[in-house]
Amino acid sequence: MIINTKYFGLIADITNKKEEQVSLKETNTTVAFLKSVMETNYPDLKKTNYTIAVNQAIAGTDVSIQNHDEIALLPPFAGG
Repeated sequence: MIINTKYFGLIADITNKKEEQVSLKETNTTVAFLKSVMETNYPDLKKTNYTIAVNQAIAGTDVSIQNHDEIALLPPFAGG
């Protein structure tokens, strides 16, 4: 499975990338699994609060991810 992953703000600084394609051997996976993979690839993510969006919708950890989904790792937002 290949997913298109985009990084914003502090997350882009941690990964040193704005986007990448992530290849997963699993074909049936969730946001929770992807989060664990990303934190293995980029250990500094473990120290950071961030939200994951799937196809432009904020997703809980139990949301399924499909081949070619667009994933965004979003840092905390400040309002005002």
